[in-house]
Amino acid sequence: MENKFRGFYMILSRGVIVADEDTSALDIARLMQEHNIGAVIIMRGEQVVGIVSERDIARRVTANELPSKATKAKDFMTKQVVTAEFKDGLDKIYEILCNSKFRHLPIMDNGKLVGIASQRDVIDSLLANKKKETTT
Repeated sequence: MENKFRGFYMILSRGVIVADEDTSALDIARLMQEHNIGAVIIMRGEQVVGIVSERDIARRVTANELPSKATKAKDFMTKQVVTAEFKDGLDKIYEILCNSKFRHLPIMDNGKLVGIASQRDVIDSLLANKKKETTT
């Protein structure tokens, strides 16, 4: 997904995959496998209430030998979710990802979830913008 703002293009992951708080760790892992993604946003209605990454499943479920079918997202998700507003632009998104320990950042537009940016998305966007600058 490519979005334009402030004269730059931001490439967001192919789509944002969401689940609810009662989704099992196994089902979240299967979503990640099916969509070839590294994180799933956990929603309560229209509100972002958590995020689950591959690392969360490995460290909080598997390493603690929790049953993946019975362990719900609400039991192991990251609850303090950092987000960025789309209008803040690529530089701000880059800054947040560089200064944090996570690799996926939910992107909001006026408080609504519109996508997710991975570190790879940001690097690809920066390279695309750099290439665009050199060709114009």
